[in-house]
Amino acid sequence: MRTAAKAAATLALACAIVTGCSAGNFKTYPVRGKVALSDGDVDQLTGSHVEFKHETEELLRPTGKIAAGGNFTVQTLHGGQVLAGAPEGKYKARIVLADEGDAGVPKRKGNPIHKRFLDFETSGLSFTVPTSEITVAVSRK
Repeated sequence: MRTAAKAAATLALACAIVTGCSAGNFKTYPVRGKVALSDGDVDQLTGSHVEFKHETEELLRPTGKIAAGGNFTVQTLHGGQVLAGAPEGKYKARIVLADEGDAGVPKRKGNPIHKRFLDFETSGLSFTVPTSEITVAVSRK
């Protein structure tokens, strides 16, 4: 019984830390953006995602699916619901490339961006929410 009580207490604490345990306490701010590829065709990133990682709550990962032209709108999964925008805070970002086999994803010749942009720690991409519009600047070099 002690193990079950510890597990329940741990789960409750984790829930309180990560989500606030209440949809009413979970506020998001609208975030739109555009990926700018300085030395390539941004349409090669269509269907890929910009993923954000909160600086203190690593499980908080808002994302935006990149459309043709590089535009994206950020959404956050919380409590089984997809919410528009992202919670307040500082975030690191990276690009998650879509699989070329997915519908609507263009065939690529080589890597559309440099591999450093695929990792939070090496991308150099960081943003603060609230903000309404962001530019994610990436390159092939």
